[in-house]
Amino acid sequence: MPIGGVLFFHWSAPNLLILYFVDTLLAMTVLFAGIMYHLFHTEQHIGLADRINNGAGYVFGALFLTAVIAVPLGMPIAILVFGTGGHSLGAILDDNGFKIGLALQAAASLVSFRELIVALRKYTPDELRLKRRFAILFLRWFCVIALSLTPIVHLFGRFGALLLVVAYAGLTIFTEVNPTRFLAMMGEKDDAPVAGGKPAPLFDSTGVARSRDRHRRRHKRK
Repeated sequence: MPIGGVLFFHWSAPNLLILYFVDTLLAMTVLFAGIMYHLFHTEQHIGLADRINNGAGYVFGALFLTAVIAVPLGMPIAILVFGTGGHSLGAILDDNGFKIGLALQAAASLVSFRELIVALRKYTPDELRLKRRFAILFLRWFCVIALSLTPIVHLFGRFGALLLVVAYAGLTIFTEVNPTRFLAMMGEKDDAPVAGGKPAPLFDSTGVARSRDRHRRRHKRK
């Protein structure tokens, strides 16, 4: 869809690239917030206001951690978009589609955070394989950064951002279809799929926790 949008509907490739960057950061923020909930949450009975306050604390703490790593992760892309692409921040923010995309990403992240909290009440971060998910998010974007620093991107000129959009889309498909192979190619060992002698639940990119047993039963019924 994004590639077709750029080629046939005049979508802005630099804007899409920035949205992908924001998507990566928000996914990391959700994971950070979940870990903070796991570390600092107590089971004592508290009121609604305290729960909202605690939740906000987890979110703002996670946003701070994300902001720290956003600079090195985003600088190469910023140089490509604003330094060589001739784009301005004002022009990007004037794009209504870009603003709608940001709003949808923010809403999806809040839903994902809520679902992660529900999952963490039943499973540990290791059982949900959150380290694995973070590694995939980080390494996927690292591949985009590495490609952005190669001469081939600059040879594409104004189409360099489109090349990175294609790379991100392809990497996203590959990491969802075969994450173990992707991690192996990046020199990372996949974590054990079994925790405590039982199939480990998965926490996928949409923030849905599901056990392998339920997934297999649904697949058999189909």
